[in-house]
Amino acid sequence: MASLFITKDDVLLFQARLRNAEVTIGRTEGNVIRLGDLSVSRCHARLHREASGNYLLEDNNSTNGVMVNGQKLTLPARLQDGDEIKIGAYVLRFAEESATTTDHLRALFAPSTHKVGRRPEATASGALVSEAEQLVFTIAQDRIVLGNRGEVDIRLEGEEPLRASLFRRGDRFFLCSETGAPCVRVNGLLTMNAQVRYNDVIEIGGRQFVLRAV
Repeated sequence: MASLFITKDDVLLFQARLRNAEVTIGRTEGNVIRLGDLSVSRCHARLHREASGNYLLEDNNSTNGVMVNGQKLTLPARLQDGDEIKIGAYVLRFAEESATTTDHLRALFAPSTHKVGRRPEATASGALVSEAEQLVFTIAQDRIVLGNRGEVDIRLEGEEPLRASLFRRGDRFFLCSETGAPCVRVNGLLTMNAQVRYNDVIEIGGRQFVLRAV
């Protein structure tokens, strides 16, 4: 299954596995891949999988356009392994089915591409995996925020305030609710604070994630 590795400011945010024949990319709810920055149009671009298994990318009349390998996209383009797509403030790297996650993580965090001060060897220690949505949110920093209030790394839906942080301290992970009341479950148990281990199941805002080693 092909994937897109989504980065912003040289930080890997998540991996989206392309299980659907039609994939929309945009800022608003309803898109298969949601990118929350205002530089992204409501429905910015579309991916279509051909019968041959190849993917065609097209700009959906977006405000800021789409770039593929530095060239502005004017007609649908057939993607190849390693292609870099620029959508607003985000860079998406296309990976074909035969390529491994590890290969592309290494490419994304090669010394020539990451910012000074970032530690690429620390970025691939863990990931939150949404198996139902085929999304992989790589923990590229010491803290990743899930919620529907304020600036977050993983945007959740719902009227009820939701906000929790997953902290990494060395090789250990800790989950903390930030709403003043428990809003997250770990392995089915509602909690305010908990240490989280690999393969633990985290539930918040109707979504389920599994902490995996990468």
